[in-house]
Amino acid sequence: MIKQAIIPLAGLGTRLLPLTSVFAKELLPINGKPGIEYILEECVDAGIKKIIFIISKKKHMIKDYFYKDSFYKKIIKKKKDPRIIEEYKKILKYKKMIKFVYQNKPLGTGDAVLKTKKFITDDYFLMLLPDDLIIKKNCSKSMIKIHNIINHLLWQVLMFQKKQFQGGEFMN
Repeated sequence: MIKQAIIPLAGLGTRLLPLTSVFAKELLPINGKPGIEYILEECVDAGIKKIIFIISKKKHMIKDYFYKDSFYKKIIKKKKDPRIIEEYKKILKYKKMIKFVYQNKPLGTGDAVLKTKKFITDDYFLMLLPDDLIIKKNCSKSMIKIHNIINHLLWQVLMFQKKQFQGGEFMN
């Protein structure tokens, strides 16, 4: 059973410059929540129990997002807003699942994966590359289901025809 996931996040984010020169693209909001939360929700729904984020020093704000909770505590104490309380509980849940590993030189995905070697305890793990979000289907859950049937290494590749990609969006 696959219970661990690694998520490389140390990339330079050059496609979203100049924004990513001051802000981690993984924290950019998509429909009101950071993109990284969609990935975490997918992992949790797929049965993942332990997640390893590979970040660089420049991406410290991702770690801060999960670990600097004094702001939440102050706001909750002041407002007692149920929505904020639920968000904080979700962050606390994720915080228990996440481990951070650093890749300080951009030496590629293979190097990033090697940085997690001593923390991977099972024969198989899930690796998510969060550059593309697929919202309506849990691809991780599907991959784990197939893996459990064939008990073998799997790769999933997103393929599309050129005519499906227009102006930076996929068309159905």
